[in-house]
Amino acid sequence: MDSSKFDFEKSLKRLDEIVEKVENETLPLEETLKLYEEGKKLIKELESTLKEAEKKIEELSK
Repeated sequence: MDSSKFDFEKSLKRLDEIVEKVENETLPLEETLKLYEEGKKLIKELESTLKEAEKKIEELSK
């Protein structure tokens, strides 16, 4: 992924914020669903970035 479009560390921090908020605050259902949706999107992007990095490391290790 293009690093200008996706910042791994920033996204991971945002995911942590979402988890913290959902676990420790009483939120309206609509806001909880919105945060859940955002979190799922971040997880998908983070996993994709990690898979790309893993492939790159495997290629470099050959």
